[in-house]
Amino acid sequence: MNETYAETMSFKRAYLGGFLAATILLVVYTLVLTLSNSLAHAIEEFLVYWYWIAPLIVGFGLQAGLYLYIRTSISARKEKGTASAAIATAGGVSTTSMVACCAHHITDVLPLVGLSAAVVFLNQFQSLFFLLGIVSNTVGIILMLKIIQQHGLYSKDGLILPVLMRINMTRALYISIMGGAVILLISLYKKLSAYGGV
Repeated sequence: MNETYAETMSFKRAYLGGFLAATILLVVYTLVLTLSNSLAHAIEEFLVYWYWIAPLIVGFGLQAGLYLYIRTSISARKEKGTASAAIATAGGVSTTSMVACCAHHITDVLPLVGLSAAVVFLNQFQSLFFLLGIVSNTVGIILMLKIIQQHGLYSKDGLILPVLMRINMTRALYISIMGGAVILLISLYKKLSAYGGV
C-alpha cells in the first residue's frame, strides 16, 4: 500500500469517525434529556445552552477524528508500539471530556432517586461542568496534535496539519493545561463567592 493512499484513507476515516462521534454525542445528549423529561425539554435545553453544547460536541468530534487519524496513521506506518501509551492517554482525555459534558445532566435523574437537594446544588454549578468539558476538550485536542507532531504523522503537503505543526505542541499543551486550570479555578471562586461560600 503506498503512503499517499494510506494517508488519504486516514483522513477519510478520521473525518467520518469525528462526524459520527459528534453525532452520537448529540443523540445521547438528546436521548438522556428526552428520557428524563421530554423531547421538547431536550430542544429547549439545547437552545438555551447551545453556546456551551456546540463547542463540546464539535470538540468531541474533533478529538475522535484526531484519535482515529493517529491510530490509522500509526497502523499504516507499522509503528504501533511507539505511541500506543500516548494514544491511550489521549483517548482517556476524550472520554473525560464527554463525561464532563454530560455530568450536569445528573440533575435530571437525581429527583427520580430521591436526591432533590443535590439537584439545587448541582444546578448552581452547571456552567462549571460545561467549562470543564470545554477545557478538557481543548487539552485533549492539543494532546493529540502533540502526538501527531511527535511521531511525524502528517504530510508536509497537507493544508491544515502542516500549518498547525509549526506550533510547538508540547508548549501549547502546557499552556492549555495551566490556562484551563486557572480559568476553572477563577470560575469556581466566582461561583462560590456568588453563593456566599468564600
